[in-house]
Amino acid sequence: MKAEFILKVVIPPFIIFAILVWLTIEHYISGWVMYLLWVIGFVVANIIVTKISTRWSIQRMREKRAKEEKQKNEKN
Repeated sequence: MKAEFILKVVIPPFIIFAILVWLTIEHYISGWVMYLLWVIGFVVANIIVTKISTRWSIQRMREKRAKEEKQKNEKN
């Protein structure tokens, strides 16, 4: 895996949860608001990671398909 891909997948959730931890420790959020924000944080982090992973996977498949087409055309 490329380091660029790993950074794009790790950094957004890290930032989201760092903010949530800070807000929780400083008692800016508590109770039901805290639970709600943590659930929303998990959902948003998962969406971001899924979106990045899907884009990367589609790009790899397109490159692979183009390479196969090129090899096929060279043989003919």
